[in-house]
Formats: sequence, C-alpha cells, structure tokens
Amino acid sequence: MVYIMPFLLAMVVTIAWLPILGRVAAKWLVVDQPGERKVHLVPIPRVGGVAMVIGVFVAALVVIPLGDPERYFLAAAAVLTVFGVMDDRFDLDYRVKLVGQVIAAVIVIVGGDLQIHALTLDERIALPYWLAVPLTVFFLVGLTNAINLADGLDGLAGGTTFLCLCALAMLAHSGGEIASAALALAFAGAVLGFLRFNTFPASVFMGDAGSQLLGFAVGVLSIRATQSGGSAVSAATPILLLALPILDTLSVMVQRISERRSPFSADKNHIHHKLLAFGFDHHEAVMVIYAIQADLFLLAYWMRYESDLVILGVVMVFFAGSIFLLQVASRKGWRFRNARQAPRNTPLARLLSVVRRPQNLPRWTYATVAAAIGFYALTIMAETVTLSSDVLYLILALFAVMVFWLAILRLKPLSLVEKAALYVTAAVLVYLDCVVLPEGRMLSTLNWIALLTAAGATVLRLQLSKDRRFELTPLDLIVLFVALVLPSLSGSLGLPDGGAMGIAKLVILFYGLEVLLSRAETRVMWLRLSVATLLFGLILRPLLTI
Repeated sequence: MVYIMPFLLAMVVTIAWLPILGRVAAKWLVVDQPGERKVHLVPIPRVGGVAMVIGVFVAALVVIPLGDPERYFLAAAAVLTVFGVMDDRFDLDYRVKLVGQVIAAVIVIVGGDLQIHALTLDERIALPYWLAVPLTVFFLVGLTNAINLADGLDGLAGGTTFLCLCALAMLAHSGGEIASAALALAFAGAVLGFLRFNTFPASVFMGDAGSQLLGFAVGVLSIRATQSGGSAVSAATPILLLALPILDTLSVMVQRISERRSPFSADKNHIHHKLLAFGFDHHEAVMVIYAIQADLFLLAYWMRYESDLVILGVVMVFFAGSIFLLQVASRKGWRFRNARQAPRNTPLARLLSVVRRPQNLPRWTYATVAAAIGFYALTIMAETVTLSSDVLYLILALFAVMVFWLAILRLKPLSLVEKAALYVTAAVLVYLDCVVLPEGRMLSTLNWIALLTAAGATVLRLQLSKDRRFELTPLDLIVLFVALVLPSLSGSLGLPDGGAMGIAKLVILFYGLEVLLSRAETRVMWLRLSVATLLFGLILRPLLTI
C-alpha cells in the first residue's frame, strides 16, 4: 500500500483539480495562445502543472513518510513551481527562469544533502565535494531544461517522464529507497491523471510549471536512486534512461549556437518537429517517441549495474545513430506518407470496410463486453466467502454511493463520483480474484475466458467506433506497456504473486468499462442497478456462509 496509495491519490487529486483550474485559467490569463510554432489552433489552459503539484503534495503529506530530504525536495519543487507559474503568466526571461532552477537545486543540495558523490567504473569512486556540488547543479538544471524543451506535442513530455518515473521507482525500490520510490510513483500518478486531459487533442497543457517540475523531479529522484548508500545502480543509468530528451536539447542548442542565436530561442528543430516534417501525424510522432522511450526504459533496466563508461558508450552510440538516421532521412527527402497519399488498400483495410457495413455489429460488440464483464463479476461474487474488514467497509461505501444516486438523485448522466465508484469496484473484483480467492479454483479458467472475450470485443468495438474517444491513443500504449511489461521485470515493485496477471485483468476491465460508459447515457438506471446488485451480493455472500 505504501506504493499504491501515493500513485492513486495523486492521480485522483490531479484529475479532480484540472477541470476546476481549467475554468479559471482564462481569467488568470494562464493560457497558451496559438502561434507559428504551435500545433494547436485555439487557446489552451496551461494549468496542468499546478494540478500535478497539488496531487503530489496531497499524496506526499497524507501517505508518504517524509524525512528532511523529502521535505527539502518538496520545498524546492514549490519554488520551481512558483517560477513556472510566473513564466506561464508573464513569459519570463530565460535568465530569470535559470535563477529559479538554480535556487531549487541549491535547496536540495544544501538542505537535503543531495549530491552526485560517486561514479561507477570497476568500482565506486568517490568525488570530492568541490566537484560533486557543481556537477549536481549542472545535472539538475540541464535535465529540468531538457524536459521543458521537449514539451512540444500533446502528451509528449508527460508520457516520456511517466515512463522515466516508473523506472526510477523500480530503481529506488531495489536500493531500499522506499520514500523515493513512493514519491516517484506519486509523480507518476499525477502525470497519468494529467495525461487523461493532455492526449491529443489536448484540453489542457502542463505549462512551464509542469515541465520544469517534472524535469527537476526526475533529476532529483535519479540521484537519490543511484547515489544512496544501499544502491548498486550505476550513476550513468539515468542518462541512458533520459537519452532522448538530452539528445533533443543538445542538438537544438548546438544548432542555435552555430547559427549565432541564443540557445534558448524558439524554433522548429526539435525531434518531434522533424517527425512531423517526415509525414507522421500528431499521434504517430508521439507514439514513435514513446516507443523509443520504452526501449530506453528496458535498456536502462538491463544495464543498471554496468560500468558508467559502458553505459555512456551506449548513450553515445544512441546519439550518433539517431543523428545519422535523421540526417539521412532529411537529405533523402524521406516521407512516412505523402500529404495526398490515398489510404492503403491493405487486406486489413478491406476487412474493416466489410466489417463496418452491418449496422448491428457495434451493438453486438457492446453487448458482448457487457455480458463478459458481468459474467466475470458474478463468478467472483459467487466464489467470495470471506472479506476482511477494510475491504468490507470499502464495498459498503461503494454500495452507499450507488444507492444514493440510484434512489435519491437519479441524475441522467453518470456523475464523476459514480464513474470513480465503478472503476474502484473493478479494482476490488481483481483484488478478490488475485489475492483473496485461492488458486486452482474451478471457475478460474472460465474467468479468463470471459476476460479475453471482453478484450476481443473491446478491441473490435474500438475499431468500429467513429467516436474520437475510442481511437488508439499514445496514452493507451503507455498504460499497456506499464501494465504488461513492468510487472514482468524481476524486483520491480514488490508486487504480490500474480501481480502481473492482476494488472492485465485490471487493464482489460478498465478498457471494457470505457466501452460500457460510452453508451451509459441511454442505460444509466440499468448500469446503476447492476453495479448496486453486485456490491450487495458481495456484502451478502459471506453472511450466507456463516
């Protein structure tokens, strides 16, 4: 729970605050106006960073055991957020922003005793204080600006830092840094909540307050994960993990300096701009960068105990190979697709065009998802004969919420509270399935068949739907990567036995519920009654066995 609660609490608080802050952003003049360098065509609120700060601080103060280093870290994050908000409001000079970044770095170095004090060659080599301090400041300020400059497409900076934070949580956990791992997961939860609103087309941006905060947080947590006394992780591991934003920052700054411009001036020379110029659309460019970041995630994990020189050598190869490919593609005029290119007449495209013709097929996929999830829920309810007191209280609270809206309010659209209760109910079912119920039970195979049926129907439904909400998005790729890959890595985050399978089941249920909620407006009472009945059955079933 020390890891799950910070993640969930930060995510929920961030999601709750984003609509509130979005409504006052225009009044506070904290909006991103369209421009020549911008992809969006309408003003977008830049309040995502503030919402993430609130989410992280609430999670940290409520559920994370904080020592002096963590408190100084949060104080530095608050200072950096203030400078970021001022920049979002008044467009500060880059030198003023640099002052804020240095102040934040000094706070964690002096107050929190944070330093890059050792490197790993054949063995750990201690660095003198006069070298460790400026190296730490340079690393933190450089990484803060790297993430800040990479924030150019919807979901780009948030998605890449989300993967980095998950990796840092694993590294901190392996070194016994429980508070650092919990803070990394709190930041990851806040980012995931923000991405719900930032996936293309974004309805909110993180702004400088968010991008600087995430870059600084990744830098601080990287040092804590690699420099703690119990950690054997190489100091250069974060550089490999963050090789893509570092390459992006260095390449654009070198080009600007070579053109006798300020290294902080604006242009369209970032990697994501080049991908757009190669013919990738917005989604595809972000997905390409996510895929590269996922590969770096795995590579950094596998090489975490290697010599710093070996890791830096791999980083140099990545830099050289990336620059070479971009240069060749640019000189050859390579394009992923031409602007006037007609859709490919592939067998899959022809099959989908045939599948779309029957008018009732989308309805059947919806019914299949509902039946499969319903069967899974009923079997869990039938097999659950004992409940711990905390789970019972949670189910009673969920039942009270559903009955309140069902019997008293009777609102036509599902409220945010009801939707949250629905997703928490799904998490309770998976918890009962994977943790409480015994292995090898008779209905276990049938449960998997039901879930796989729901997954197949959900995928088909997403393909058939013309609703923009149900296109495969970069956020979906992140969720699937974290859910299916991260638990399979040894020593990840101390998940219980079956944790990977439990997360896979939860992902299937969440996507299935997303499909059901897409048509919940016309079946509100049916959905409320079904969930309330299930919760009542979970409460009543153990009583019948007494």
